Amino acid sequence: MHVKNRAAGFTLFELLIAMVIFAVLGSAAYQGLFQTQRVRDSVLEHSDQLADLRRAFFWMSDDIAQMTQRPVRSAVGSLEPALVFSEAGDAMLSFTRAGWINPAADVMPPRSNLQRVSYLLEGDRLLRQYHYHLDLADDGTQRQRRLLSGVDSVTMRFLAGSGDWHDQWPPANVDSEEPVSLLAIEFTFELQEVGDVVRLFSLPG
Repeated sequence: MHVKNRAAGFTLFELLIAMVIFAVLGSAAYQGLFQTQRVRDSVLEHSDQLADLRRAFFWMSDDIAQMTQRPVRSAVGSLEPALVFSEAGDAMLSFTRAGWINPAADVMPPRSNLQRVSYLLEGDRLLRQYHYHLDLADDGTQRQRRLLSGVDSVTMRFLAGSGDWHDQWPPANVDSEEPVSLLAIEFTFELQEVGDVVRLFSLPG
């Protein structure tokens, strides 16, 4: 007697179970890929912020390391100290620095190798501003460079030669007739997505 084998196959129930398993595996793979992409984007964002911080600290270190005691004349002709700190107004910190190279001195009008530099917070951007001429009364032309973005606030402390820290400069409780040496400036940056970043810059000498 000849007996035919039944054709092997999947039942409808087995197909449904397989589809459910594939759907679960696919969803897990998608979630893993999505999470990996989020981590990658976060790493790239933080990497960009760290690169901006390095560039900003480079500019600030170069400026402050060459700070010099040269007062300037303001746009209205009044005399301004070599270092001006202000909690109000456009510029938080303004000072005179040396070492501004003039490679086009032979073809351009002569200018000083000193430069008036200001740091200001505009919105959430930390800007470096400088004037082409040292005395603002001579020329109001200015240039700006963005150093950092995502800055909520900037605070500063000043280390005097006596070893005391001050929240303003010159110190309010010091006799103005006696020169007070400044050793360092401490900046605290409150950055979005990062938190507080503190950096100390030493002055020359």
